[in-house]
Amino acid sequence: MKKFIIAEICVLIALVGGFWLGRVTGNNTSYEHYYDNADKAWTAVKQIDEPPVELDSPDKSRLREVRAAYREVFENYPDSMWADDAIYQLASRLPRTDEEAFALFRRLINNYPDSEWADDSMYAIAFASYKIAEDLKKTGTLESLDAYYDRAIALYNQLITIYPGSELSDQAQFNTAMCYYGKGELNNALVQFDTLREPFSDSPILYQILYVTGEIYLKRQEYENARVEFTNVVDSGDPDLAPLALFGIPQAYLAEGKYQEAIDGYQKVIDLYPGTKAGQDAYFYMGWAYERLEKYDEAIAELEKGIELFPRNENAANAQVYIAQIALANKDITTAVDAFQKVADNATYDYDTRRMAQYSVGKIYEDNSEMDLAVAAYQKLLTDFPEPHREATHQSNNINENYIQTLRSAGL
Repeated sequence: MKKFIIAEICVLIALVGGFWLGRVTGNNTSYEHYYDNADKAWTAVKQIDEPPVELDSPDKSRLREVRAAYREVFENYPDSMWADDAIYQLASRLPRTDEEAFALFRRLINNYPDSEWADDSMYAIAFASYKIAEDLKKTGTLESLDAYYDRAIALYNQLITIYPGSELSDQAQFNTAMCYYGKGELNNALVQFDTLREPFSDSPILYQILYVTGEIYLKRQEYENARVEFTNVVDSGDPDLAPLALFGIPQAYLAEGKYQEAIDGYQKVIDLYPGTKAGQDAYFYMGWAYERLEKYDEAIAELEKGIELFPRNENAANAQVYIAQIALANKDITTAVDAFQKVADNATYDYDTRRMAQYSVGKIYEDNSEMDLAVAAYQKLLTDFPEPHREATHQSNNINENYIQTLRSAGL
C-alpha cells in the first residue's frame, strides 16, 4: 500500500512538474517578457489618458476606457512597478465616497505599503469619511455621524504614525482636530488646535487653526476671544481666510447683542471684500442687525439691496421672508404681501419656502377680512403647490377646496 502511495505521489509530482515545465516552455512570452509587457501596458494607458480624464468629464465613454485600461495594468501585472500607480489612478477616477474607491485604496495600502501612493490612499479614505459625516450633517439625517468621524480620526492617526515624513502628515493632524469639531466636541477640538499652534507657527495651516479656533470661541459664546482669533487671521492677509475672519468679527458682535458694532463690521466687509461670499452675506446680516435696533426702514433697505445684488445667495429667500415679517409687524400689509408673493413666485427658492409664502399671502388677506383676495391666494396655493409642505403640521396643509368654499361663503 505504501509503495502504491509512493508511486502515486511520484506520478503526481511528474504530472505537476510536466505541467509547470509545459507552462513555462509553452507560454514563454508570458513571463520572459512580463515586465516589458507591463511597461508597454502602462505606456499605452498613459497615452489613452492624455490629457488626463477627470471624474466629471462629459466624455463618459473615454472615462470608462481609461478606467478599464488602468485596471488591466494592475490585474495583469500585479508585481510590476506600475501596479500601485494604476490602482491609485483608477481609484482617483471614482467618486471618493464610492465603496469601490475605498476598496481600491485599501488594496493599495495592504498590498503595496511602501508605495508612494500609500499615504495618499489612507488620506483619501479618511477625508472621504469626514466628508460623508459633514454631508449627512447638512441633511439633518438621524444616522449616527460619529462612526464616520471616528473612522477618519483613526486613519489620520495611522497615517501620522506610519508615514511621519509624509507631506500629508500636517494636514492630517489639522483634519483630526476638525473631526472633533465636527462631532461637536468643542473642548477636545480646542485642545487639539492649541497643541498645533507652535509646531505649525511657520505653516499656512496656522491661519486655518486660528480661524476655526475663533469659530469654536464663537460657539462657546466667548466673543472677545473669538474676535481676537479672527483679527489675527485678518492681519495675516490670507486671501481665502481673511474675508471670512473679517466677517466673523461682526458675527460675534451680533451674537453678543452689540448691533451697531456689528453693522459697522459688516460694512467693513462689504468695503474690503465686495465680491466674496462674506461680502454678499454682510448685506443680509446687516439688515438683521438694523432690525434688532428697530431701524426697520434701514433693515428693509439693506435686505432688499442684498437680494437685488445677489439673488442667488443662500440668504436671499430668508431675507425676503424677513422683509415681509418686518412689514407685517409694522402693519404694512401691502409691503408684506408683496414680499411674500415675491418669494412664492421665485422658482429658484425651495418648494417649502415658496409654499409657506403663498399661504402667508392668503392668511394676511383672510386675517384682514379681504375674503375675495384670500380665496384667490389660496386657490393659487392649491394650483401652484399641489404637494403638501414637508412638515405635516404646517398650516398650509390645512388649505383645501372645502376650506376655500367656506371662505367664499363667508365673503357673500
